[in-house]
Amino acid sequence: MTPKRIIFLASGILAAIGIFVSVAIIAINGGFSGEGPSIFNPPTSKDLWTIGSNIDNGMNMTYSLTSTGDKSSLIDSTVSMAFHDIEDKWNVDFKIENGSDSARKEINANFSKKQLLRTNPIPPEDDLFVQSIEKSIMAVRDLAKEPRYLVVGAVWDKIFTGSSTKDVKIESAESVSTPAGSFDAYLLEFKVGNSISKMYLNKDLPFPVMAQVYDDSDIILYNYELQSISR
Repeated sequence: MTPKRIIFLASGILAAIGIFVSVAIIAINGGFSGEGPSIFNPPTSKDLWTIGSNIDNGMNMTYSLTSTGDKSSLIDSTVSMAFHDIEDKWNVDFKIENGSDSARKEINANFSKKQLLRTNPIPPEDDLFVQSIEKSIMAVRDLAKEPRYLVVGAVWDKIFTGSSTKDVKIESAESVSTPAGSFDAYLLEFKVGNSISKMYLNKDLPFPVMAQVYDDSDIILYNYELQSISR
């Protein structure tokens, strides 16, 4: 058997093992309820969701957002993000209307395409606004540092609270309505404290359509909802 043949067979075996492990994890965690992937019809690469992969050049997304924080907050705000392709980065134009003080900001920043991490410094007075967006609308990037399965039962991450560990898990698939329209979405849930945090993801969009997230004291950290989208 030639070396190329051996490498090909080894790659196929490793891929099969990877799929089997993923299927086992999802099944153990209560997945495969309802229609869609099952233990006999396992998830494939088409079921994977990757941060930043669904951004198009010229895409503009507008959200309503309330985000609280120690140093900055956006209360009853409107946030628009316009994405422009500049080779290995996304150049993003932010337009922010802060409902708490009627402030209007236009901010420009660059983000890496792979993980949507900021690549250039911006003025401190602008940085506080962008941080609020990164810690809310863009926070899903911290749960999906690697591609994740958008199938019911898939565990995306684990949260450690005190002596316990909580799964961040796809609980269901459902249709949700927003001012931007109706979307087929997967509900990503996790519980910290007594409150259940929720994010609704659509496989064709780079950020959740809506979310409501709490801290361990049951105080809301942020909530947002998609208002409009254009490509």
